[in-house]
Amino acid sequence: MTTMQRTGLLLVCGLLAVNLGAGLRAAREARTEPPPAVTLPPDDPLPEPQAITRECVSVARLVLAKQYHGADGQSNRLTGVKALTPGLWQVRGELTSHDGGRVTVYPYECLYSADAISANVHPRGP
Repeated sequence: MTTMQRTGLLLVCGLLAVNLGAGLRAAREARTEPPPAVTLPPDDPLPEPQAITRECVSVARLVLAKQYHGADGQSNRLTGVKALTPGLWQVRGELTSHDGGRVTVYPYECLYSADAISANVHPRGP
């Protein structure tokens, strides 16, 4: 073996050892590193959406019972809550009524403000 070949072989072995060491260190740090923190966007300074949702569902159930002769919205599935303006919220969802063996889904939309709450409820067609 010539001197040039020995130097090349030593250089390759050295680079291999450095890469192997760096790979092992990265694997060890990945195992012991704590999971990244999850950051959530700050809450709006508006009224609590859960309280607004509860009030809207109550009004939607009342409207459902009045419009559809006592139909009860036994279960609620929320499909969306968003602030339209700083004082006006829109809540959308579905009330499900069980009448004997028949199940009817009533989509609703509720608008909530500090002054008033209104809800529109309509049965979903078959």
